[in-house]
Amino acid sequence: QIKTWRRRWKTNLVEFENPGWLDLADGWYE
Repeated sequence: QIKTWRRRWKTNLVEFENPGWLDLADGWYE
């Protein structure tokens, strides 16, 4: 559960620094 939280925190951090990257990674991120 903590690992999921850290991964989510990192995802939010990357999204904050690079808005729109999630659209590119949506295909393989899951």
